[in-house]
Amino acid sequence: MGEATGLDVHLHPLVLINISDHVVRFKHTGQTQRVLGAMIGAQEGRRVDVHNSFELLVSGMASDADPGFDLDFFKSRLAQYMEVFPKYEFLGWYSVGTCPQESDKPLHKKMQEVSANETPFVLLLDSTKLGEAGATQSEELPVKVWDSSTQLDQGVLKFVWNDVPYAIDTLEAERIAVNHVAKSATALMGGHSSDFTKHTSGLSNSVVMLNNRVKELLEYMKEVKAGRAPRNHDVLRQMLSICQALQASHRDSLQDEFCGEFNDGALVVLLASLTKASANTSDLLDKFQLAHDKKHRHRYHPFG
Repeated sequence: MGEATGLDVHLHPLVLINISDHVVRFKHTGQTQRVLGAMIGAQEGRRVDVHNSFELLVSGMASDADPGFDLDFFKSRLAQYMEVFPKYEFLGWYSVGTCPQESDKPLHKKMQEVSANETPFVLLLDSTKLGEAGATQSEELPVKVWDSSTQLDQGVLKFVWNDVPYAIDTLEAERIAVNHVAKSATALMGGHSSDFTKHTSGLSNSVVMLNNRVKELLEYMKEVKAGRAPRNHDVLRQMLSICQALQASHRDSLQDEFCGEFNDGALVVLLASLTKASANTSDLLDKFQLAHDKKHRHRYHPFG
């Protein structure tokens, strides 16, 4: 292994989340293809900020003739990201494992050729250290970053991999988003309800309360009809208003109301068409009558 190249790599949370999601999905769905993706971000001098990543379509094992991934998909997806984020560039690729293998060299060289990046680096995630929910079993992230270089060994250039240190970096917007996701995940794992669960629970409680109130009103009406309770006309008027409101929100009532409005609109259109046809017919009759009268006067004119 060669010496470190001095790259100052900063990984942002979105990249780690994307890669972890990619690995966990493939692991739990039984995918046999290799986990492979590209990383994009910004590079200024030796500082490299990896902001985002996207998955690649794997076609097979990498070789000198076959890069092991869909080139057209890689180029089109990279162009799309560059159009949205013009300041970003292709920085490297990611996969699973503990260290780069000899079979990764053709893949790495192809990445250099198709991306116009002569020094892409590799991020490897050790999937054996991921728990069932994608969480690591230790506090240290199972992620390593590798850079490639060529060294002269006894007059022969050799391709070597260099272990590169990295740091986790976040922007303010990323920090807020990750904090929100972490709180939601912690609440779900701890048995607490999420915001969505709280919202649906509130709606459910409202429906249950409405149902109980309606049952009480029905019991009151039964008592009034049986003569066991006095008639309160104010209460009865309010009950009538509630029944009408509930009936208006019923599906059949809404369907009937929609059909009624549709029929009214169709009737207005038909009446307008009938009125227009009647007006055209009246104009035609007037013109015919005028032409007939002129012809009749010309034929029987006494001085003609």
